[in-house]
Amino acid sequence: MHSIIAGLGRSGNLRVWALAACTAVLTATCDKLPLLAPRESTITLSTASTIVQANGTTEVRATVLESSGTPVQNGTTVTFTTNLGALSPVDARTLNGVATARFVGNGQSGTASIKAISGGAASEALTLTVGAAAANAVTLSANPTRVAASGGPSVITATVTDTSGNPVQGVPVTFSSTAGSLSPTSANTDLNGGSVTTLTTNREATVTAAVAGKTATVVVGVGVRPTVTVTASAEATVGGPTTFTISATPAAGGLPIDQLTIDFGDGDSTNLGRVSGTGITVQHIYDDHDTYRVTVTATDLSGESASASTVIVVQPVVVISIAASRKNQTATFTATVSPSDTVVATYAWSFGDGQSETTSTNQISHTYADPGVYNVSVTATTSSGRRASASTTVTIPTP
Repeated sequence: MHSIIAGLGRSGNLRVWALAACTAVLTATCDKLPLLAPRESTITLSTASTIVQANGTTEVRATVLESSGTPVQNGTTVTFTTNLGALSPVDARTLNGVATARFVGNGQSGTASIKAISGGAASEALTLTVGAAAANAVTLSANPTRVAASGGPSVITATVTDTSGNPVQGVPVTFSSTAGSLSPTSANTDLNGGSVTTLTTNREATVTAAVAGKTATVVVGVGVRPTVTVTASAEATVGGPTTFTISATPAAGGLPIDQLTIDFGDGDSTNLGRVSGTGITVQHIYDDHDTYRVTVTATDLSGESASASTVIVVQPVVVISIAASRKNQTATFTATVSPSDTVVATYAWSFGDGQSETTSTNQISHTYADPGVYNVSVTATTSSGRRASASTTVTIPTP
């Protein structure tokens, strides 16, 4: 570019100087000056996505048109600015009227306002929603929704989505609970927008997830156990049927009984099936005298169970056989204890005539002063302290 300067010389002749706008010395400096958009040009910003993860990126395009609507000259410099995150490059040059820069999140959440300028042209702000600011909704789920009555874990999942229902990644979700414990109490969302914690509780708990002012809750219940009792008949003897009376009822709000089992304590057990109610009876015969713990367990359809126990002492059986002699009005008594391996420490005899005696042997003779019918009883005490009794009658005839 040149300028023409004209004037009159001293001789009156017209003198003309052609001056270079940029001298040879300044030419290199002039070439380094950025090419900017002409006046009255327009700049329009666009992006593929206005929602960006906290550490995510997205491309920003600046379309620069002259007042005539044609793209500006290739190489026109456009400067990008943002109040959040970063843009790379800050200065970009156009190609076919378009300059591009990449927005890069720095881990912060908020609203990024991006602008572009070139010469006297400036764009309207392009707004990007970054990180947690993109969270439009949060939903919460629990698996399982009810833990055992004794307590247990439940996996809590919070899912964060944007206004389009797409998952929001990399935003922190904070968890709290009215009961039990949570681990962890805060976790960032994954690629699917999910954030996971584990609740451990033995009481009903309401868990809350919070992110960017949005909250959601889920209730984790605790199982309820059925009610069960068991009692045994007053006497339990070897070889004889012992009767057990059972009551099994579902819990209020619980499911029906699925299985009712009884363990007799001697290695035998019985599954009564789906039986519930009161006055349920079952009998069992014990082969040995001993102390047994009998346990009844009721399990409902949800797997919740409850047990009740009773302790019974199975006594040996004492059988008395009588041999009486008319001579001298003497009768001989023999006590037989079953089972045969029972170790008896003492036999306490009562002869029915006001006389009694204790022996270490199972046989004794007694002489009656008068004829008549007498009720004879004996109590056998085992070496372990267990007792069993039996009785019979004996007739002493007149000599």
